[in-house]
Amino acid sequence: MPPSRYPTTREIATSSGCSQSTVSNALRNDPRISEETRARIQKIATDMGWRANPLAAAFMAHLRATKPPKYQANLAFLVSNPESPRAEDLPPHQRENHRGARERAEQLGYVLDPVWVREPGLNADNLARMLRSRETHGLIIPGLITPTALFSSFDWSGFSSVALGSGLIEKPLHRVMFNYSRSVPMALRRLFELGYRRIGVVVSTAYDKKVNHGWLYPLYYEQKQPWGRRGIKACIFSGTDVTEDRRRVRAWIEKERPDVILGEYLAWHVLHDMGWRIPDDVAFATFDWSAEHADIGGIYQGHDVIGAMAVDLLAAQLVQNERGLPSIPKLLQIEGKWRDGDSVPVRLATGDWAEIPKAS
Repeated sequence: MPPSRYPTTREIATSSGCSQSTVSNALRNDPRISEETRARIQKIATDMGWRANPLAAAFMAHLRATKPPKYQANLAFLVSNPESPRAEDLPPHQRENHRGARERAEQLGYVLDPVWVREPGLNADNLARMLRSRETHGLIIPGLITPTALFSSFDWSGFSSVALGSGLIEKPLHRVMFNYSRSVPMALRRLFELGYRRIGVVVSTAYDKKVNHGWLYPLYYEQKQPWGRRGIKACIFSGTDVTEDRRRVRAWIEKERPDVILGEYLAWHVLHDMGWRIPDDVAFATFDWSAEHADIGGIYQGHDVIGAMAVDLLAAQLVQNERGLPSIPKLLQIEGKWRDGDSVPVRLATGDWAEIPKAS
């Protein structure tokens, strides 16, 4: 049976021998209260039947949102680039992850710092000690650029954590990721609507593996549909040998002669090597649309939104004092959006195909 009423902060203060303000701050994990004191007060409060009130937390969050943000806690964005500790030197999608996370953290009063996990001599134990010494309470883990055994023995118990995409997929972490299974059909149908009837998809098994087969599984499904059997061709290359990959993609383009390619930028470079003009000879759409190249149409994956959502998920854990690996991980997904561009203009459709169904 739940208690008839929850203990007040005054009653918890009396039992703990602390001031009421210290108790209030400890219960919301204010980093100004030492970790030892917070743990002791939270245990006393829990034993007395105290539970966090989500309505009160939401109300306080609303009040805080109407005034300049006050410092809450330190968060870390883990950088796995073996060449550089700087977030600015990360691949474009992770730079966007970091930008979105940093902007959202600032809005909520958190400090987000990049932490280099490829520092020479770094191991799981001294990484945890370093994070604790910096009073870091939350971790954002993007996909690892190169494999590392660092996290096989990492002590997660003192941290709230969120993974991005398929980063550390073997660990039961809360994660935020892009919904590939709905985005691929959406993109293919948009190309059909634009008037393309020979749609070529160019993707590497290396890229597909990084996104947990998020490209190929929905592609194979679409190819089995009546319109897909007739209108979608796929070129699958390894993504591990640039010379061989370029040769394979070029031979495939010369044979199939698609009127539009949805694919990786290797295909873009091969088309230029062949002297084909985009979009006059063939249209091109990318799997990963970027505002930096807005003239190239394709799928907007919302990397900045994913970073911002990770901060929101971390903040919720910190408010609820949730640390360590969760017993039931949460998965938040964002929907992809199509972005038109000069590289993939409207074409006059030919043939008598029936209209394809909308993506489910």
